[in-house]
Amino acid sequence: MKPSWRQTFAVFACFLLLYLLTCGGHLYSPDEEIMFRVTESLARRGELSIPPILDPAGNSFASARGSDGREYAQYGVANSLFAVPFYYAGLLATKLVPDETATRLLDFKTMLYVEQTGAGRGHQLLLRFAVSFFGLFVGAATCALVSRMAWRLCADQERRNRISWLAALAYGAGTMAWPHGRTFFSEPLATLFFLAAFSAVWGPEGLTRRKVALCGTWMALSLMARLDTVFVFPALVLFLTLRYIETRAGSLKDALGGSAREQLRFLVEGEFYRMTALFAAPLAVFAAWYLGMNYLHFGGAMKSAYADQSEGIHFTTPLLAGLYGFLFSAGKSLFLFSPIVAVGIFAFPAMIRRCPAQGVGAAAAALLILLIHARWQNWPGGWCWGPRHIFMIHAFLILPLAVWLASAGRGRMTLYGGAMAASIIVQLYGCSQNFIDFYILYYRTTNSLPQAYAMYSSEDGQLAGYRVERMNSRKQWEPADTSRLPAPINDTIYVPQNSQWYRYWEMMQFGYIDNLWLRLWARAINEEVAIVDE
Repeated sequence: MKPSWRQTFAVFACFLLLYLLTCGGHLYSPDEEIMFRVTESLARRGELSIPPILDPAGNSFASARGSDGREYAQYGVANSLFAVPFYYAGLLATKLVPDETATRLLDFKTMLYVEQTGAGRGHQLLLRFAVSFFGLFVGAATCALVSRMAWRLCADQERRNRISWLAALAYGAGTMAWPHGRTFFSEPLATLFFLAAFSAVWGPEGLTRRKVALCGTWMALSLMARLDTVFVFPALVLFLTLRYIETRAGSLKDALGGSAREQLRFLVEGEFYRMTALFAAPLAVFAAWYLGMNYLHFGGAMKSAYADQSEGIHFTTPLLAGLYGFLFSAGKSLFLFSPIVAVGIFAFPAMIRRCPAQGVGAAAAALLILLIHARWQNWPGGWCWGPRHIFMIHAFLILPLAVWLASAGRGRMTLYGGAMAASIIVQLYGCSQNFIDFYILYYRTTNSLPQAYAMYSSEDGQLAGYRVERMNSRKQWEPADTSRLPAPINDTIYVPQNSQWYRYWEMMQFGYIDNLWLRLWARAINEEVAIVDE
C-alpha cells in the first residue's frame, strides 16, 4: 500500500503557499548571485561560463578562470540547471512589465547584486525575482517527500495520514528549511535529491532493479547539486545493503540473527552484483561528466574552480570545537535554530526497533553529516541563518517522529506540540530579516546605526598591533593573514548579544523587515528603510 498522490500534492500546495507568504522576492548572498549567473548562461547561451564577481583588487568570488580564459563557478550545476524554467518565466515577465515599473516595484533597499543602473536595471531585478522562487518549490517538494516517507514508516493504518502531515509540518514549519526556502542556496536541492535516493528504496516492499537504478540516479543528481554529498554516500550504501539483505531473508532481524556465513551469502550472489551495477551506472555517468567538465574547463580532470579559491577544502577544525558550534553555540546551534529535531533524536530507538534498516540508514546519514562537517574549516556555513552546511541533517532527524508519534499518547503529543510551537516562532523570526543585511548593518556600515562592537574584526582595524597565528597542515603555528579570518565574524556565533537572536529584534525596532509583501507595501507608502545611509 502506498500513500496517495492526492495527499502528497496537498502537502506540497500547503507548504508552497506558506513559503510564498514569507518569501523575500530577491537573492540573498553572493553565492546565490553566482548560481543565478550560471542559470542565465545556461538559459541564454547553453554554456557554464559566467561574468565574475570581482572585489576591488580584481579577485573573483566563488569562480575561477578556466584554460579558455573564461570564468566558471565553483558550485554544483544542478541548482542552476533546474532553475532555468524560472529564469524563462522571468524573461517572459520582462516582455510584459516595463523596465521602469519593475524598478519601482523590485529595487528594494536591501543588498542586491545588480550592477547595472538606469535603463535595464528593472528587468535584471525581475529575472532575479523570478529565480528567487525556485527555493520555495524545492522546499515544498521536500515537505511532500518527507510526508510520503513518514507515511510508509507508520504501522497504524488509521493514523498514517495524520502522522505523515505531522512529520511534514515538523520539517517544513519546524526547521530552518522554512527560512532557507526563501534562498537560492544549493543545500535544499541536494537534500531533496539525496532524500529521494533513500525514498526510492524506502518502503517495506522488496528491492527491485528498477528501484535500485532510480536510487542511483537520485544520488547522482544530489552530487550534481553539491559534490560534498559524497560524504554521506556511505550511509546510502549501508542502507541499500541492509534493504537487500532484508529483501532476500524476509526479515533483517532473522538475517542478522544467523551465522556470519549466512549473512554474507546474500552479498556474493549474482543478483547482488547486478543490482550494484545498476546503482553504480548513473554515478559512473556523473563522474565521467564531472571529470570531463574539469578537463574541458581547467585542463585537468582533477582540477576544479575550488582549486583557485583561497578558502580551499581543509578539515582543520578540531572535532569537539565543530560539534560544540553545531550543537551549543548561540549562532549555529542545531537545537536553537530547529528545536523540534531534539524530539526526533529521542525517537530514533523506536524507529530502529520498528524499521531497523530505515532507522540505521537515517542515523548513519545524520552522524556522517554532523561529524564530517564539524571538521571542515568553514563549518559555520558563512553569513546565513543557522548551520547551513548541515542543512541535510534535518530531514533525517525528523523522520523518526513518524514511528514515535504512531503510538503517541497525550504526553508525547504535548511534547510535540510544545516543541513545534517554539520551532515555528523561531522560523518566523528567521524569516523576518535578510541575514546579509544583518552583517552589513552591524559590521560593515560603521558610520550608521545599528552597530555591534566586535571583540575582533579585520574590517575595523581592532587587530592592529596584534599578532594572529594559525596552525598549518604540519601542526606548526604560522602568522595568519587577518584579512582571511573565517566568516562569519566569530562574535555572531559565540557572543549571544551579537548574534541574530538579539540583533534581529533590534533590526525590527529600526524598521527593517524582509518580506516581499510588506516591502511592496512599504514602497507604496514610501516608508521602506535602507540598509545604508542614502
